[in-house]
Amino acid sequence: ADLPDRTQQALDVVVTQVRRFDSMVMDLLELSRIDAGSTELHREEVDVRELIPRIAQRYGFGDVAIETDKKVPSLVRLDKLRFERILANLLENAGKFTPAQTPVEVLVRAANDELRVSVRDHGPGVAEGQEELIFEKFTRGAAESATPGVGLGLAICRAIVEAHGTRAAYYAHA
Repeated sequence: ADLPDRTQQALDVVVTQVRRFDSMVMDLLELSRIDAGSTELHREEVDVRELIPRIAQRYGFGDVAIETDKKVPSLVRLDKLRFERILANLLENAGKFTPAQTPVEVLVRAANDELRVSVRDHGPGVAEGQEELIFEKFTRGAAESATPGVGLGLAICRAIVEAHGTRAAYYAHA
């Protein structure tokens, strides 16, 4: 409170940049551990019908519409912390790229003994031919150039999903 306004503004910028740098380092460490196979999943049975709304609320998406298919079992075996990381990354991406006052939805489906969780937004989407590239480290779509980030969120999502023995994919919607 004793700092002059200009000094406080400069300090705020530094603090913001240090937090972004710290987040990037943690993301890189997580990816390195997964790539090296040194990350062990801690699977447990969880009720995704309860877990997903809690995660959405925790990350500021408490009003997001969550549609869960009746076929989704009451308990699903997964690494709860890493599932939270995936959903949080997807919700934060949707929040960054969806125009104000447009909905973000979470769709939960069960198919072929797999849980399918989709986050649908109404942002600009991904350019044709870039659907696989967006999951690569440090890759960002053209619409992302003016948005903060370094292109690690979807790479982390894909690595965690693949560690669970399934896959992550981008689907355009009409």
